[in-house]
Amino acid sequence: MFDCLLLSPSAMDTFKTRFFPQGTYASHQGLLLALYLLSAALGSLLSGYCCDRFSRKYSIVAASFIFCIGVVLQIIGYNFKLLCAGRLITGLGAGLLTNAINLYHSEVSPPDIRGRLVSLFTLMSTFGLVLGYFVTFGTSLLTTDWSWRIPWVLQLLSGVLFGHCVLPLSFSPRWLMDQGRKEEALDVLAYLNELPPTHPAVQKVFHDISQEIDFEQSLSTRSCRELFQGTNLRRTLISFFISSSTSLTGSVAIWYYAPQILASAGLSDVSVSIAATGGSGVVSLVATALSLQFLIDRLGRVTLFQLGGGAMGVSMFVVGAMFSRYAVVDAGGVVVLNSFARNTIIAFIYIFTASFAFSYGIASYVYPAEIFSMRCRAKGLSLAYGLNWALSIVITYCVPLFMTFTVSGVYFFFGTCCMVCLIGRPIGISAVTGLGNKWFGVTGYNGAFVLHERYFYGLIDLNTLHAKRYRLKDQWTGKTAPARFKHRQPHATLDQEDITQPLLN
Repeated sequence: MFDCLLLSPSAMDTFKTRFFPQGTYASHQGLLLALYLLSAALGSLLSGYCCDRFSRKYSIVAASFIFCIGVVLQIIGYNFKLLCAGRLITGLGAGLLTNAINLYHSEVSPPDIRGRLVSLFTLMSTFGLVLGYFVTFGTSLLTTDWSWRIPWVLQLLSGVLFGHCVLPLSFSPRWLMDQGRKEEALDVLAYLNELPPTHPAVQKVFHDISQEIDFEQSLSTRSCRELFQGTNLRRTLISFFISSSTSLTGSVAIWYYAPQILASAGLSDVSVSIAATGGSGVVSLVATALSLQFLIDRLGRVTLFQLGGGAMGVSMFVVGAMFSRYAVVDAGGVVVLNSFARNTIIAFIYIFTASFAFSYGIASYVYPAEIFSMRCRAKGLSLAYGLNWALSIVITYCVPLFMTFTVSGVYFFFGTCCMVCLIGRPIGISAVTGLGNKWFGVTGYNGAFVLHERYFYGLIDLNTLHAKRYRLKDQWTGKTAPARFKHRQPHATLDQEDITQPLLN
C-alpha cells in the first residue's frame, strides 16, 4: 500500500483537530508528505548497496520491517512530532521496497513474460491504493481517533504479512551466482523453470549466467561511476528521463491531492470526495490489469509511453480549461459550480489516472529494469527511483503553492510536460519485449544498442570483448532494417528463437 493512506486521513476532522492547530493545515500536511518522500528518496538511493550486499530477498524483508516500525509510530501518534518520526521511518522502508521488489522480479522472471511479472508490483500497489481509499471512506464516518488509526492498523498488518511471506522465497539466481553460491543458483533455476537441474535448457541458462558473472568479477570494483561511463551513460540517462517523466506528468499531484481536487470540483463533503477518489483508483486498477494482460508484452513499452503521454496531456488541458472557465472563489476556496464543468473535470481526472496506470504506471518500472546490465542494475535502479522520489518531493510541495496563484495553471503546466515527454522522447528508447538480460550486454561498455523495434545490434562477444554486428529480420512483417541503419553492415542473422528464449536468462 505504501503511502496511499496518508492524505485521506489528513482530510478527516478528527485528524485535523489532533495534529493541525488553527491555520497550520497546509504547512503541516505538506511537511508530513515531504518527510515521507525525503526518506523514501534516501531509502531508494541506499537500496542499490543493500540489494547487492545483503541480497534482494533480505532487503525486501528488512524494508518491510522498517516500514512497519514507522506505521506503529503513526498509529500511536499522540503528538505531531511522533507522527513526523513515523513518516520518516515509513518512507525509508517504502523507498527500499520500491527498488528491491522490482529488481527481484526482473531477475526471477522469464523474458517472454517479464513485463507482466514486473508489472504485478504496479497492479498490487494500485489494489492497495483502492483498498486504502475505501477503508478511509468507511472510517471517515467515525467521530473518534480510530477513524484515522484503523487504516494504518490495516496497513501494519499487510506489511507484517508481506514480510513474512517473502521469507520462504528463493534468492535471485543471479545474486547467488555473484556470491559464488553456484549450486544454490542451479537449484533455484531448476525450481523456477520446473525442470530438473540436469536438464540441458537449465544447464545452458546456468552456463550463460555463470559466464557473465565471471566476466563481471574480472573487472574493476563496482561503483556508481560506471553508470556514467561508456554505453552505460545512455542507459542511465534513458532511465532518468523515464523517472522524471513519471513525476512531471502530474500523476504524483493527482495521487496525493485527489480528495482536495475533487472537493474543488464540487464534491465538498470529505467522505464523498474520498469515495470518488476511490472510484478513480478502481479505474486505475482495471486499466493496470488490462495493460498487464494484453498490452505490456505485445505493444511494447515505447508504444505505451506514447499512448499514455498523449492521453494524459489531453486530460490535463481539458481539466485546466474547465477550471479556467468555470471556477469561482468563495469563502471555502476555489470551487466549480457549473454541473457540466464539474462532471467533465471528474471524468477527465478518471481518464488521466487510467491513462497513467496502463502506460507509465507499468512501463516506467519494467523498462529501466530491462536495459541495465546485471553488474549495474541494482545501483542504476536505485538512482532512477531515487530521482523519481526526489522530484515527487518538489512537485508535491510546490503544487499547493502553485494553486494559491492559479488553479488552472497547474493543469496546463502538467499537460505541457506530458506533451514534452511525448514529443521529446529520446530516439534511442525502443521496445525490448521478450528479450533476455544477456541481450543488453554485460558491462555496458559494449553491448546492445536498441535502435529500432525488433532490430538489435552490438551483442557483446564475451571472448574477444569486441561488439559483433547483427541483423534480425522481422519474423512478422518480413521487413529488414531501415535504410538509415544499413551503414552498420550486420554480419549475421539471428533466429527468432534466440531472441525469445522461454527460460529464465
